[in-house]
Amino acid sequence: MKIRSIHRLNSRIRNYLCLFLTIFIASSLCSTVLFSWSVSKDVDGKASTWANYLVERISFLETVVTSRATFDHGLSILRVTPTGEVVNTRPFPIEIKSIAESPIFQKVKDFYPGQSLLISQIAHDPSEQDEIYLIQRLDHSFAIAKIPPESLLPVSPNDTELYIKDKNENTLYRSESSYFPTAYRVGKLFFSNYHIFLTANAEVSNFGGLSITVAKDISTEFYAGLLLISFTAICLGILVKRSAFLTWDLDKNEQDFIRINNLLKRVVDKPERKLQHLATIESTAESIREVDWATEARKMSFVENRNYITATAFFSGKILKLLDEVASHSQKLTRSRKEYHDLVHTARSIILRIDRNGICTFFNEYSQIFFGFSEEDVIGKSVIGTLIPKTETGESELEQMIRELTDNPENFPVNTNLNTRKDGSKVWVYWTNSPILNDKGELTEILCVGTDITKRKAIETELQNTRNYIRNIIDSMPSVIIGVDSQTRITHFNTSAQQMAVIPKEEIEGAEVEKAFPPLGKYADKIVQAIETGIPEAGFRTQGMTDPNSHQDIIIYPLNDGMKGAVIRIDDATERVRIDEMMIQTEKMMSIGGLAAGMAHEINNPLGGILQGIQNIVRRMSPDLPANLKAAERAGCSIESIINYMEDRKIIKTLNGITDSGVRAASIVSGMLEFSRKSDSRKAPGDLRRIMDKACTLAAQDYDPVKGYDFKKIAIIKDYDDNLKLTPCTATEIEQVFLNLLRNSAQAMDDWPEMDDSPVISIKIHNKRDMVKCTVSDNGPGMDEATRKRVFEPFYTTKAPGIGTGLGLSVSYFIITQNHHGIFQVESSPGKGTTFTIQLPIAKN
Repeated sequence: MKIRSIHRLNSRIRNYLCLFLTIFIASSLCSTVLFSWSVSKDVDGKASTWANYLVERISFLETVVTSRATFDHGLSILRVTPTGEVVNTRPFPIEIKSIAESPIFQKVKDFYPGQSLLISQIAHDPSEQDEIYLIQRLDHSFAIAKIPPESLLPVSPNDTELYIKDKNENTLYRSESSYFPTAYRVGKLFFSNYHIFLTANAEVSNFGGLSITVAKDISTEFYAGLLLISFTAICLGILVKRSAFLTWDLDKNEQDFIRINNLLKRVVDKPERKLQHLATIESTAESIREVDWATEARKMSFVENRNYITATAFFSGKILKLLDEVASHSQKLTRSRKEYHDLVHTARSIILRIDRNGICTFFNEYSQIFFGFSEEDVIGKSVIGTLIPKTETGESELEQMIRELTDNPENFPVNTNLNTRKDGSKVWVYWTNSPILNDKGELTEILCVGTDITKRKAIETELQNTRNYIRNIIDSMPSVIIGVDSQTRITHFNTSAQQMAVIPKEEIEGAEVEKAFPPLGKYADKIVQAIETGIPEAGFRTQGMTDPNSHQDIIIYPLNDGMKGAVIRIDDATERVRIDEMMIQTEKMMSIGGLAAGMAHEINNPLGGILQGIQNIVRRMSPDLPANLKAAERAGCSIESIINYMEDRKIIKTLNGITDSGVRAASIVSGMLEFSRKSDSRKAPGDLRRIMDKACTLAAQDYDPVKGYDFKKIAIIKDYDDNLKLTPCTATEIEQVFLNLLRNSAQAMDDWPEMDDSPVISIKIHNKRDMVKCTVSDNGPGMDEATRKRVFEPFYTTKAPGIGTGLGLSVSYFIITQNHHGIFQVESSPGKGTTFTIQLPIAKN
């Protein structure tokens, strides 16, 4: 068997095919293009020319119809009114009076002036010729002309078949031909008795719409083209004959290709049932071993095909060896993959991988169950918009974090964020992120392992809210709350404690309680004792933790349930101490009130006898009474000598002193009675500003060189509310109280030798909720705490004997608290002046 080269065979086939295609395509295209172009152009031109002839001829006939000329060009013309009545005929009269019911008139009766129509009236008798009418609407009538078909064209067509039809496809004119009417039509070509016609149409929009069909006999051109095609076919036959000897080689080559194709198909075809990766490798290796490559090579007809089989056998051996190695590694990979699948997909952890663009590349089964997304919903898509909410701006914290994570995963080894499930619910997930690098150390993906912490987050939030709630409760308490551990180190404190601490807020927690709150140092043993015994320590009252005049109650509560520590509570007891003092003072006043009433009555009787006796002694020594003169004469002396004796012995001065003492005693008794007696004066709404101004006016007149003060030297500063509310009061009693306060302040500042500044009394009267508050302050010497506590006691005075009675402030206190149901307080420190505060309730109506 002769072995031929497939390259030579392919070259010969290619050359003959190229020659065949070139001759056939060139001849076909040339003949078709030339024939179509020349003939079509000629026929289209004739159709357009005859259409112009038709338009010009009908326009001429319209002129003839509407003119009054007697020459009618062979036309029968009627003039008809718009209602169909015949008004004129030419060239011959007719007997018809109306055509209103005729079909032709029915079609044109609604025409507007200037509108025209060329229409064909089909004859009822097939032997008769159809009639053609030209109808034109004039201003006040219709002109109807019967036109012979031969009058439609100016000349008769020669060597050309011509058809004229109206819009209803009724034939108006046709040329006489024995070929064209019976022709068989194919597109624009008509075949009849070995004649071939090419047609062209032209449309005329006037006269109701006309169409012209022109047909040309192209038999000569057609048969010339057919001859050219026959010549081309002969040439092709010669080429086919010349290439017939190639058929055997082509057939052999095709058989070789079929054997090669079947051989390769047997080796590489997939098994009928789907196998696993390892089984597929083993099946392929077995298929390669079954092939007898040497026998297959000898069957080839061409040397190239034999060489191809030999090369394939060589590479198949190499591939077979490689497949054996791959099968071995595949077994190990299968075991590893199974272990990986069991670990990743069965683990109750969210495991996914994302690339540097945030696209998810892996989504384990638990993740699908947890989030509700399938692999198709997530893999290949960005985690933003699926697991993480997507915003319109794309600048949310989560979106920025994901972008930073994919750029620098080492900066986010762990993170906690809010993720979205498929149903729209939100879940908190704790993520651990590990970068995945390729062989070059470049970041390719990020392994993210997540844990659902939604419940824990809810518990933490609830716990934090509870802590904040408890913290707000503790911080809102006015008491100082301090928590300490077993080592008396501070573990908790509220806002009040922060304000009392002597160290910055940042240093309080963890500091020793003695360092942060030095006044508590002396109670350190009590704190330790309460922690050890578990018994609260209470009953401690101290003074001066916030200011010198403040009082505090300290209670130490140990923690329970095995916790070592304590809570120290410090309450401001200043107001409680003052209330206690006021209660004690009130009890004293009530006791002394009753005592004063009895003493006043008991003292008043002998005091009246003393004053009356002194008055009688002075009266008995008066020289103006005759009885005194007579008694002196009887005694053997004159009244003048008696008076001189008494003056020389200062008896009269002594009597005057007794009288003054009696008057002072009477004043004391009157004050005691006033103190013990509840005022019966009726109260009326009063303006404390006016009452204070009146008291200041009275005090300004107070000048006593013996007492050593001048009220006019004192500066009075007043600060009144413009809209001060009225208070129900007895004006004279309130005036007495104000006057007493002003005088006491003036006397205290005048008696203070260390007074360096000018004396000032500041008076403030303001509204305070449902009370009116009045304060009288001075810059005098002030008083110590012991004096301040006793200032409202009756008969208590710091003035020199004989100057004060000690009843002024006590009576004033009684007037304010008992008669007017108000509050009377005093605040003072040595060297810092004194402030008296009076609060009276406002009038209800």
